[in-house]
Amino acid sequence: MALKMRIVIKIGGALIAKNFQNVVNDLEKIKMNPGKNYEILIVHGGGPQIDEILVKLNLKPKYFETPLGFRTRYTDQETIDAVIMSLAGLNNKRIVEALQKKGINAVGLTGLDGGIILAERKDKIMVLVNGKRIIKRGEYSGKVIEVNTEILEFLLNTGYLPVIGSIAKSKEGEIVNIDGDRAAANIASALNADLLISITDVEGIYKNFDDKKSLISKINKNQLENLINELKGGMKKKAHAILEAINLGVKKIIICSGLRESPLFDAIEQEKGTVIINE
Repeated sequence: MALKMRIVIKIGGALIAKNFQNVVNDLEKIKMNPGKNYEILIVHGGGPQIDEILVKLNLKPKYFETPLGFRTRYTDQETIDAVIMSLAGLNNKRIVEALQKKGINAVGLTGLDGGIILAERKDKIMVLVNGKRIIKRGEYSGKVIEVNTEILEFLLNTGYLPVIGSIAKSKEGEIVNIDGDRAAANIASALNADLLISITDVEGIYKNFDDKKSLISKINKNQLENLINELKGGMKKKAHAILEAINLGVKKIIICSGLRESPLFDAIEQEKGTVIINE
């Protein structure tokens, strides 16, 4: 029997909005390959879909800049309802549906279900408004503090493919929105995954995003720490989550584009994209 390889795959909402069919097609090939024995778990986000639902509800998505220079969503009570609709509903079940059509027995859950992900609710966040620091209260986002692997281990060991939406349970039992990349980092660590793949809509980390020839093929923790302040937008935020994964003991992370014809095969077998190693 082939040696098992456990892989956590993070799919971003931006890719879901564009086209994640290449990922699904690749998963079919990988899961049906008798020469390989992969245990795969998917974690997904849903930023664009949350915004779409808010607009349909005649509500405006609320974003702020943080003192650290990140663009962050303000998740109030109205927004958390849209988060639930997207992450526990629309995105989660569309991914499960696509996999079931390919004969892959996927199970859709969130970090709330079975208390898989426990998070510390932030309640309030510090943001910048016209250059001034302002505290926004009534926040329903959280920071992951624990992953309960019992359900995930059962599903993986019995041949299912778990699909986990990135919401969590707070200590008080409330639903909180959590960052998808950080959810994937913590799950990969808790499951002792061999590889964490972050599939997005770009090829990986660029030294200069405007220069597509500047793609970084391989980088270690120290190099990424030195580069991180030069990164912009979503990639800077993703890089912080990758460093968290490394600090949690994940040995290898690959960032790659899901728009490639064979994104997973290329990442697993040929290390296409940007490979981040824990050394």
